[in-house]
Amino acid sequence: MRVKVTFDYPTIEGMVYADTVLKVSTEDFNSKQYSEKVKGVTDVGKIIWVPRKLLKEVKWNLYLK
Repeated sequence: MRVKVTFDYPTIEGMVYADTVLKVSTEDFNSKQYSEKVKGVTDVGKIIWVPRKLLKEVKWNLYLK
């Protein structure tokens, strides 16, 4: 499933900016609580751990916009 980061989030590797689209596991996304981190992969293959509260589900047609 694809999700979008709603706010800028600093990580050790660098910033994850708002509106960045990540690919995450559906089971992982639905099972995590508010502040638990979800493992996501960017379009270039970079693995990022982002708190669940900063992620919002994106429909495929909105991603192509």
